[in-house]
Amino acid sequence: MSEKSHALPKAKIARSYLTWFIWLIPVAAVGLCVFFVVRDVIFKGPTITIYFQSADGLEQENSPIKYRGANIGQIHGMKLTPDKQFVAVTAKLDYTAREFARQGTEFWMVQPEVKVGSIKGLRTIVSGNYITLEPGHGPPTNEFVALAEAPVEPVKAVEFTLLMDDLGSLQKQTAIFYRGVQVGEVLDFRLSDDSKHVLVHARIREEYAPLLRVNSKFWNAGGINFHFGLLSGAEISAESAQTVVSGGIAFATPPDYGDAATNGAVFQLNDKEDDEWKKWNPAIPLHGVPEAQKEKSSLPQVNSK
Repeated sequence: MSEKSHALPKAKIARSYLTWFIWLIPVAAVGLCVFFVVRDVIFKGPTITIYFQSADGLEQENSPIKYRGANIGQIHGMKLTPDKQFVAVTAKLDYTAREFARQGTEFWMVQPEVKVGSIKGLRTIVSGNYITLEPGHGPPTNEFVALAEAPVEPVKAVEFTLLMDDLGSLQKQTAIFYRGVQVGEVLDFRLSDDSKHVLVHARIREEYAPLLRVNSKFWNAGGINFHFGLLSGAEISAESAQTVVSGGIAFATPPDYGDAATNGAVFQLNDKEDDEWKKWNPAIPLHGVPEAQKEKSSLPQVNSK
């Protein structure tokens, strides 16, 4: 027999795309596992516990934690503390919000709030209550005690105390006016140690601080002032539309003004203004007011010729 007759046939090797597809399945599974490990381990945000006196309005697995309007976490659990004094709210922050888990960070609940002269948080009627915060800068921590209400915005200001016999319609963040312009607000209040007076803690913002002098006079500017004279007839006035509803405080400084008041100064809050105070109109430079605001508020020069 010839050599050609004994030659074996050669196998023909052809690539199958199905083989590549089969190998893609375990590769994709490994990649998916790596993704979950990176997401849940390496880029995992911290779990924190916030203690509320009442968690009414918050919902487990539904209520978010927001900062500047953006969602940065969500509530995962709520339970009473062993002493039944607080509700321990467990929440998980996003990885991008991990720096908020520090001492000094303040948490509070945002909810609908209706007070005399102010309405806040109406959007939460539809979207539900949520938690927001003000960042702190201390060492890392996972436990926080929530504030009962939103803190007053920190600004540079001169802080002082007003003495009065009765709080009346004043409340936190009641406006303080100078010649009808709001220049400060009430921070908080309490009874004096002998319970004979109400101590109102207030502030005048830094740019308007030069207006506050040691001989300035304060009075309650809330409500409507009614005066009747035989010659002038009936006169009705109010500091502003806001003070008619929510109350307010006004002050005036005499032309022979004294030294600038400093932090801790104490003033008497009078029930009403004196007619003489209305005539006070000293020229006091406001060096802290931005130039743009000065230009808007400056009056044109009148030619007397």
